[in-house]
Amino acid sequence: MSTGNVRVVPGVQWSRELRSTRIDLAPAGRYVVLGNGRDDRVLNARNGRSSVVPPGLRPWSFSSDAKLMLAVDDEFRAGIYSTSTLAEKGRVPVGGALSPDGTTVAHFTADESAIGLWNVAMGKAGGGLPIALPSERIPTRLRWDGAGHLDLQMVAPPRINKKIDTVYTWYRVDQVSGLVQLVDTFAVPSSVHNPIVAGLSP
Repeated sequence: MSTGNVRVVPGVQWSRELRSTRIDLAPAGRYVVLGNGRDDRVLNARNGRSSVVPPGLRPWSFSSDAKLMLAVDDEFRAGIYSTSTLAEKGRVPVGGALSPDGTTVAHFTADESAIGLWNVAMGKAGGGLPIALPSERIPTRLRWDGAGHLDLQMVAPPRINKKIDTVYTWYRVDQVSGLVQLVDTFAVPSSVHNPIVAGLSP
């Protein structure tokens, strides 16, 4: 993105059907997820090798170093997998954003009013109450950075409007106090439909 240069992944050829469907990126673009709703694959963008995601699962988030991937089933239950081998590393009852070390999954509550933290090793919710979300925007995404900070993306207005620009806002979430701090805001013009933002998306 910074140079505008195009890098071709070696030895990769996909069917027309697969090329025309969803494309998602892991952090730093190391892995690319290609899928058509029935056949999801994780492509290593450095060497061109790809792995087929187990049937019934959809890649949902990566750890910040992209070594681990969280995938969800139709009921949004999730498994944690090695990105390079797709070997299963753990199970969690809800999908969300996977922490850098793979020990915590941050997720929106069922009514999308708060953030919950699931402790993977202990198999239960983490300490403390769910973290309340700002009420004036709609939550769209959670992510962790390499240092273990949890970030929240929200959007306004809640629905695409051809006459109104869509405004995305990133917040840094304090996991102890529950306070959120503004980090960044960007607008997508109303002329743009279905924008693609790097990274897997809740």
